[in-house]
Amino acid sequence: MTFSVTASAAGLHSLTAGKGTYKSMAREFLRHHNEARVSFSEPPLVWDRSLARYARRHAGRRKLDCGMVHSMGPYGENIFWGTGWEWTASDAVATWVNEHRFYNVTDNTCAPGETCGHYTQVVWKDSLRVGCARVECLNGGVFVSCNYDPPGNWVGESPFGVGVVAVAATAVQARLVSVPGRLG
Repeated sequence: MTFSVTASAAGLHSLTAGKGTYKSMAREFLRHHNEARVSFSEPPLVWDRSLARYARRHAGRRKLDCGMVHSMGPYGENIFWGTGWEWTASDAVATWVNEHRFYNVTDNTCAPGETCGHYTQVVWKDSLRVGCARVECLNGGVFVSCNYDPPGNWVGESPFGVGVVAVAATAVQARLVSVPGRLG
């Protein structure tokens, strides 16, 4: 049985070994983020090596326990944890993006008792850069951290730019239900 947990929020493999090379995993993280953003005409994110280094340092601190602890740094951040070592970049991003089904575009709210902040950070209109890291923890799990600059999720603000109409956004959300991944 496999479990995963997200928060809004063996060895250290990061993006250099394990589930792919640095470049291939960076491309995988970036592609899945931008697939979610393009539906809302948000600018594509670009990979930022300094954000990836920041994420790698934080993920390295989680190597012992895969603890769901945020870095509390100056960037937007999504974190993910899953049991077993097979979790990939696309699994983590798909888990965050699948929160779209709980997000109400019309009134900029999340369904009671649900989480939407990871999804809104992925699609946040002002975020331009992302950097991520993946570690295989000593307890047999995987921890993923992605950092965003500028950060998103400002209280009272919509994640989408001007011109995103609720009807169009709802139609796009219906298409996003099929985002590949382990959950949803």
